[in-house]
Amino acid sequence: MKIVVLGDLNLDVLVRQPDSLRADDEARSPVVVTPGGSAGTFARIAATHGASVVFFGAVGTDPVGDLLERSLVDAGVEARLRRVEIPSGAVVALHRGDDRSMICARGANDGLAADGIDPAAFTGADHLHVSGYALLSDSQRAAARRAIELARCVGASISVDPAPSGLIDAFGLQRFLALLDPVDWIFPNLTEARLLSGAHDPAEIVPRLSDRFAAGALTMGRDGAIAWRGPARDQCRLDDPVDGDTTGAGDAFAAGFVTALLADGDLARANRAGCATAQAHLAARRG
Repeated sequence: MKIVVLGDLNLDVLVRQPDSLRADDEARSPVVVTPGGSAGTFARIAATHGASVVFFGAVGTDPVGDLLERSLVDAGVEARLRRVEIPSGAVVALHRGDDRSMICARGANDGLAADGIDPAAFTGADHLHVSGYALLSDSQRAAARRAIELARCVGASISVDPAPSGLIDAFGLQRFLALLDPVDWIFPNLTEARLLSGAHDPAEIVPRLSDRFAAGALTMGRDGAIAWRGPARDQCRLDDPVDGDTTGAGDAFAAGFVTALLADGDLARANRAGCATAQAHLAARRG
């Protein structure tokens, strides 16, 4: 299978903030630095699951850009990156107890433009995956729309992992929904799904989303995921939930789900593959 991916590529800095930390103080705590980005994580995992992956994005001409490009290449991804004179993107995820806050510098991600999307990359493509962040970016949006247009031309299915609900709300819900009109598959978490569907409970959310999107999954953290494809439904619960920071879990789920569903169309297997991939991703990031 061939998957084209478009979106963000960042350096992730994961910080467990000690409860004892006070202003003007210093504390000892684990800090994990790793290649990330919603689209980048999806691309790396999809490639390790056997897909032929082409990635469109942008990084700086700095050492972080070199590291991010190498992370794709080492995973077997064909990296179509624009190098720009802007610092590469970075995200700091602060985890304290059950709470997580994120500070994002989009940086070079916004250097991707429509003229950087090569139509030849879509020859033989089965699927396009777009990061929701790309749709919110004034700079990246044209590139995302161009990629969606090219995917439609070759008959590829299209999926989106939405951006956080707060960003969607600030952008404009109806405006964002209009951008999702060509999208076939979607992978929101519970907070995002509540905003997109206008419903609160999963039993109400999934029917509303399935009326609009042919397939997808509602991811619910420790409670697993509810997936659909047309009228079919499947619920997967995590056998061994991983506590702590969940950065990248939704992207890992989407990669596992998409590659499995493209392989044989089995919804239950795809949902379980998504859950298992998310768990493995989080466990690996914690060492």
